[in-house]
Amino acid sequence: MNSKLKNFHFIYRKLKISDYKEFKKLFYSCFKRNISFDFFKWRYFSNRSSFCYGVFVSSKLIANVGMVSVKLNNNEKIYSRHSSMVLKKYRNIGIFSELLKIVKNKVSKKTNLIIMWPNKNNFAKFGINKNKIINKKYYLYETSSTSKFLKHTKNIEIDELIKFKDYTKNKNSFFLKNFVYYKNRYLTYRKKDYFINRFDKGNLKSFFIIKVNKGKSYINYVILDHFGSEKIKSKHLSDLIMEKKKLIFLSKKKINKAKFKLLNYLYLKIGILKQSNIKQKKNYMLNKEIYLGDTDVFITLGER
Repeated sequence: MNSKLKNFHFIYRKLKISDYKEFKKLFYSCFKRNISFDFFKWRYFSNRSSFCYGVFVSSKLIANVGMVSVKLNNNEKIYSRHSSMVLKKYRNIGIFSELLKIVKNKVSKKTNLIIMWPNKNNFAKFGINKNKIINKKYYLYETSSTSKFLKHTKNIEIDELIKFKDYTKNKNSFFLKNFVYYKNRYLTYRKKDYFINRFDKGNLKSFFIIKVNKGKSYINYVILDHFGSEKIKSKHLSDLIMEKKKLIFLSKKKINKAKFKLLNYLYLKIGILKQSNIKQKKNYMLNKEIYLGDTDVFITLGER
């Protein structure tokens, strides 16, 4: 243990739902964003496997890491790291490293993989050797269309998702995607934020799940997920780009076009905890799709 940590009395424990107020304070202090009780409950207490683990000084939460239980498309259970944060006063003394060691020990008994979405201030790797971490860089773009384009797509209320249940299984997704996934992800928390965009070509059907972001002086549309035919997905996206003035989407490749503005980069890190075939895992990841709905980037956390 870092010698500086011996000067403090820290309590390491799993958060309870009654710790919401402390979680909210720490989250705002670190990210300057409010987080609702509904989000806290939905993200970390909607299933028995997901959890938050924190560090307390007396009753004050000063560090946290959230672990969300998810499945890969091969049904392998893994954990995805969210809400990693440390109160500024307690940074750079090794406290987060100690916290990650504890969490790593707990999840390693249940899984061989940890998914990490590092932010600009946090690239902590759970102490996993770098040669056991698979890295992938993604590009976040916003389009700007000014032309009037005859609409070929149709917007549908998210509540109608059940009608398309037979199309929801997605074999090309990195994470397991089926009707249960879409129901839990888009119908159980702030469902009014989302709608389905449908595109038909012959007997084929393609569906994007989209979130609308509205501000005082702007509106944009964020593509969060896709299901349905992969054969017409690119045509669907092309038409949608022409129909929406501001469309945000994630790309595996860099795009050099005048009407595509690069907003940011997203990094996905997959940490392998035990001995495994890293080359096989890497090939699997590179051949599968990741969507913005797999992250918390565009989830509405609470009232601003």
